[in-house]
Amino acid sequence: VRTLRTQRAFDDKAYLSAIREEDSEGNLGVTINRESVQEVRETIRSNVSILGSQILPLSEKFRYAVSMIKKRFNKSEGIYVPNFKVVIQHFCFPCSGRPLIIELGKGLGLSERDIEPALMTLHRFGNQSSSSLWYELAYLETKEKVHKGDKIWQLGMGTGLKCDSIILQCIRPIVGEHEKGPWADCIHRYPILALD
Repeated sequence: VRTLRTQRAFDDKAYLSAIREEDSEGNLGVTINRESVQEVRETIRSNVSILGSQILPLSEKFRYAVSMIKKRFNKSEGIYVPNFKVVIQHFCFPCSGRPLIIELGKGLGLSERDIEPALMTLHRFGNQSSSSLWYELAYLETKEKVHKGDKIWQLGMGTGLKCDSIILQCIRPIVGEHEKGPWADCIHRYPILALD
């Protein structure tokens, strides 16, 4: 239904936050800069802000605008976090690590149920880079949580720093997914309630 890509290669800190290079012994690897957390946060914030302005209903935009005006006059006033659940039913986030998934969920005001696909995918498959998003979608389909008309938001990250959002819409009922796909042999064990 909609795609959006934001990138921050123009900012040296963002561009150099994760870079492939040789170490002092000549081994090729990836260097992750200590400031990368703030750069990742800013890249995601930029993407989510633009996406929100495109897909959220006027009522959510209005609440956000009012909170920004209040914040301008009263620094202690909190900023309203728009409720993306009014237009999106399912969420697929990068499986880069449990803290990132939880931070994204908190930042967007999502429940444990909303971030369950990302956490279970991380548990079952680990960090599979961008393919994790498709394992998460398969999880939702196998659990038969996606219904005709539902919208799914896939949010992906990449080096250089870039952030991609794609909004998909289910156009037909999903039937029989529990018998095939990457979750077929183990879906009955998920969700795992106590993930440490």
